[in-house]
Amino acid sequence: MVYLSREMAVSSQTGSYSYLVRSQEDHRRMLMVRFLACIDLAHDRYPPEELFTTRDGVSSRMEVFEVDVIGRRLIPLNGMGKYAAFVGKIYSVMLPTDKFPKLAPNSVYLNYRHQKWCDLGIYCFKDRRISPPREFTQGTYRRLFPCACHWELADYLMVDSNS
Repeated sequence: MVYLSREMAVSSQTGSYSYLVRSQEDHRRMLMVRFLACIDLAHDRYPPEELFTTRDGVSSRMEVFEVDVIGRRLIPLNGMGKYAAFVGKIYSVMLPTDKFPKLAPNSVYLNYRHQKWCDLGIYCFKDRRISPPREFTQGTYRRLFPCACHWELADYLMVDSNS
């Protein structure tokens, strides 16, 4: 493990969740997706236009960085281009939306547990829009099922990434 950056610190009131994702453009390159929740507006210095508010009124922010291990730094990016990232408790994956057209490009899909906790499903970097969380029901043995007649790829990745 290499410590990368001290300037990424946030106040103790702000929740920070970071996920490493292998870049699809260059498999040697890693990206870090960071979700900040409950941003302390008095202490965390983010421009208001870079924040979004969930339905329950929580100020939040989604960020993506290129990981420069040799330089021990994170390089801020404006998004992921034509890719969609799925971030979960166990793993994260990035998929090209030209090959999977039902996925939103330049977006981050949170896993089921994060969706329930922070009341947001998908974050789009292009216009800083958020979508409501996906609806799932719990079956026997606490297994999750989407509230739809058929499963989409996104449903599999959101449910499977919560284990």
